[in-house]
Amino acid sequence: MNSSIFPFLVPITAIICWAVVSMAKHASGSPKGAPQPDPMLQAALTQAEAHATRLEERIDQLERILDEDIPGWRARNAR
Repeated sequence: MNSSIFPFLVPITAIICWAVVSMAKHASGSPKGAPQPDPMLQAALTQAEAHATRLEERIDQLERILDEDIPGWRARNAR
């Protein structure tokens, strides 16, 4: 390798690393001063999560009933 390139390798490497880190921070994080989430939207999401939890509990209960009443129903209905 040509020895005249060596003094430029460190600054070029530093610039490339800085650019990659900056892009990663920008892509993964929200900018500072981002608006706060809407309280109505937050309440709706909380309500939807509670509803989904109740539905999961109902499905679990129905599956337990089917397991007791119709043994092997899972294997017959598997695709």
